[in-house]
Amino acid sequence: MKAFISELYDEQLSELKQQIAEKELAVELTIVTVGDDPASKVYVRNKVRLFENLGLPCHHLVLPEDGTTQADLDGLAQSTSHPILFQLPLPNGLEAPDLPATIDVDGFGSEILGQLVLGQNAILPCTVQAVIDIIAAHRGDNAFSGTKVAVIGRSNIVGKPLAIELINRQSTVSSFNSRSDLASVDWHQFDVIVVATGLHGTLTSDQFCEGQLVVDVGINRVDGQLVGDIKHIDGAETKAAITPVPGGVGRLTCMNVLGNAVRLIANR
Repeated sequence: MKAFISELYDEQLSELKQQIAEKELAVELTIVTVGDDPASKVYVRNKVRLFENLGLPCHHLVLPEDGTTQADLDGLAQSTSHPILFQLPLPNGLEAPDLPATIDVDGFGSEILGQLVLGQNAILPCTVQAVIDIIAAHRGDNAFSGTKVAVIGRSNIVGKPLAIELINRQSTVSSFNSRSDLASVDWHQFDVIVVATGLHGTLTSDQFCEGQLVVDVGINRVDGQLVGDIKHIDGAETKAAITPVPGGVGRLTCMNVLGNAVRLIANR
């Protein structure tokens, strides 16, 4: 699956380069971080590097954890006219401002989520778009209509908007969360399983079967190693296609930050 993800990444990058050049799009991004979260540094570095490699402006604004207020964040959101994102997590109870759809590159704001619920062709949260891209590329024609999909996780960032988008695409969606009795579920009944709980070991690799696509959205650090939400059982071979961690969904999520920025500028 790593080779599959790499090929998909390269295809998307090529398409975005072509779109930027042909339409002469003035694409730029502002990333706001608060404090010194180590994981955030990695995510931000990858996004900045992607923009810089294409010669596109990417402004990274780092605010101190002590003294930064909600009013500071809201003021930044109100003063910009180009795509902006507030890197999560934010400390001290701070929240990302509810951005208007025209600059909401993450797709987390109420305006874009409302458009999604109404099926109005909204841009998608970056990780949701990554999952949709993987399913479409892996399953080919008729990737969604009638496809049985299990979504494990109910976050506003991944689980909820992903389930809605899959419904919009006429998939048959089953939603599970931390309170669901996952041990009693026959996972073999699903064509696609998306695991997005942020908890390593939510499911194990021996629970899947041949022909299934399993999308592991999780990023967890266990014993100094980055692992997903799926625990891979040594010696228990699975014939399901499982996306890798790292180098899977996260890589395409970063690409979709660029993709969403391009879409926002192109739609003006």
